[in-house]
Amino acid sequence: MQRRQTMEGAEEIKESLQKSGIKRDVDVLQLSLATKKLTTIPDLSRFHFLRQLWLNNNKIRELSCRSLNCCLTELYLQNNNIKSITGALNHLTCLQRLFLHNNQIRGLADMTHELRRMQQLQTATFFLNPISHEPRYRQHVIHCLPSIQVLDRKEVRSVERRRSFQIYSQERHRVLQSVVFCRRTT
Repeated sequence: MQRRQTMEGAEEIKESLQKSGIKRDVDVLQLSLATKKLTTIPDLSRFHFLRQLWLNNNKIRELSCRSLNCCLTELYLQNNNIKSITGALNHLTCLQRLFLHNNQIRGLADMTHELRRMQQLQTATFFLNPISHEPRYRQHVIHCLPSIQVLDRKEVRSVERRRSFQIYSQERHRVLQSVVFCRRTT
């Protein structure tokens, strides 16, 4: 079964490259494998310059993205059956856009821990996942991903940033308030 899934992925890649007229792996900057009924992510390690990858609208349940280039800037994984991203994406430190909405992701703390090294992540979607119903979900994500500008299709406002800082960095907030108002903390 695993071999059949690998071969299916290889066929989908070959078909996509033929449609694009791309003959060499080094010329692949973007790759669309959307709506191909994939259940796993095929090995994409040969595409060293891949920047944008569409894997949305498939049947992917588990992520094993170690074969993805760490220079990937956009990753579209929405509308799959992904339950967890733990251990799969933390090496993608150049990621700027990540779309994971409409999956089955649970464990807000685990998810944000996985994404903590993504200092350039500006746009992300996690809505329609169980994590988006956890208390203070939005504030937690804003706090853990300080570079985020758009979360779940809504711009992150400075008021939200301040509020998440107050909630999740209470001691630092108290010290800053005392310095701002020239008061000594006890």
